[in-house]
Amino acid sequence: MISLSWEELFYEGSLPNKRLRLRAIAIGEAMTERPGVAMTRAYDDKQGTRNAYNFFENKRMSLETLLDPPTRALALKLSELPEGTTVLNVQDTSEINLSHLKKMKGLGAIGNPNNRGIFMHPALAVDTTGVPLGLMDLQTWKRPIETSGKAETRRDRAFDDKESLRWWTAIDQTEHKVGRPGLLLHVGDRESDIYELFSRCDVASYRLLVRAAQDRRVEGEHRLLWAQMESLPACTEQRTIDVAPRPATKDKPAQPARTATVAVRFGEVTLRAPHNGQGSVRMWAILAREVDAPLQVEPLEWLLLTLDPITTETEAWERVTWYGYRWVIEEFFKVLKSGCRIQARQFETVEHFEVSLGLSMLTAVKLLQMTKRARIDPAQPAISTLSADEEDVLIRHAEVHRGRPPNPLRLGEAVLLIAALGGYKGRSCDGPPGWSTLWHGYQRLCAMVDGFQLRPASPVDLRRAERAESSGAGYGTI
Repeated sequence: MISLSWEELFYEGSLPNKRLRLRAIAIGEAMTERPGVAMTRAYDDKQGTRNAYNFFENKRMSLETLLDPPTRALALKLSELPEGTTVLNVQDTSEINLSHLKKMKGLGAIGNPNNRGIFMHPALAVDTTGVPLGLMDLQTWKRPIETSGKAETRRDRAFDDKESLRWWTAIDQTEHKVGRPGLLLHVGDRESDIYELFSRCDVASYRLLVRAAQDRRVEGEHRLLWAQMESLPACTEQRTIDVAPRPATKDKPAQPARTATVAVRFGEVTLRAPHNGQGSVRMWAILAREVDAPLQVEPLEWLLLTLDPITTETEAWERVTWYGYRWVIEEFFKVLKSGCRIQARQFETVEHFEVSLGLSMLTAVKLLQMTKRARIDPAQPAISTLSADEEDVLIRHAEVHRGRPPNPLRLGEAVLLIAALGGYKGRSCDGPPGWSTLWHGYQRLCAMVDGFQLRPASPVDLRRAERAESSGAGYGTI
């Protein structure tokens, strides 16, 4: 699995000078150890706080300058993956509400016309088991207040003049960074159901998987997309899909998480250009529909469109599974806003805020990555994710409060111990620990590591370290 350290993300020569690189690494480590706190609390000394704010306000730093090295470092790692590998490039849009920062300059309108902030559109690399690998791309923009309420004119504008161009920009930029045709499968929700996007990806031979939102015109006797899909026979196999909880909206009630039984049907479709335009795009469609949904629950239904040829039932189910991992970016947004508390950051200008945003995004990926890996591959060594001191302190704490943990410590066991520090009870009725519990537990672990590193080594500690080293027990040294 790919996991890049802060030193690897900001490699030698990656930022304008060595001092900026070292500060980026130091701030990233501080954000990881104390996520969500203000810079005045992220450091134990005034100089560290001063260095952080000087970094954010440095004229040579910008969001683009900051994120170019980490995205290229990840792209290089992805390009070295074995032939036949697929990496999901999941993208989506979210808004950052900064209305409370009355003095911040450079904000635009978001959602409610009375609110101010910025829009962000990240692209996140996710492997085909649902583990986030890193940030691939990020676009931010401010919507001028005077354009509010003018969405009805979008049909009159060229695709290159619309905000929806962001979907194509993220695809094209990540493809050029990675330089491995066929490696990336670009995944988007219903907002990315854009004919111009399909057409451009088809011409460029880029892979694409999106959820359809419109009943588009298709060639053939059925004329419309949903009608053509209904005419196809359903596959005999049914599978289960974990459905994420859905919060209540103005139009729909909240729905709890559940496991849905789903049947699929698939086939080739030729989409005709909209608005009586010329041309068509050949794609493959997969209709996944819930069977016998519970009462009072809206049945799951995904109509997926892909440029990957789908010729077997196995290939159809594979795309349904992969599309399910699109939810990872929604979890990423939650970590960024609730865990890193990015909307609570206070700066005078949006440019300085965006530099902080970039580092917070890299931090959010790291925690979400640990959470997902522990669920998917709990047997891997904990040291693959934790530092030696973190692992050592975790083991020592467990010996005192929970009995001696397995040796060597595995990632799944380490995550449960960290979650316990965050209040996780581990009862039979509890599910696996979530990112929020892990976040609080990891903050407590970092504080314990700080104290551990400050205390002088006792003779008992030294003897313990010597025994561990001679026996290969895997304990960190003092």
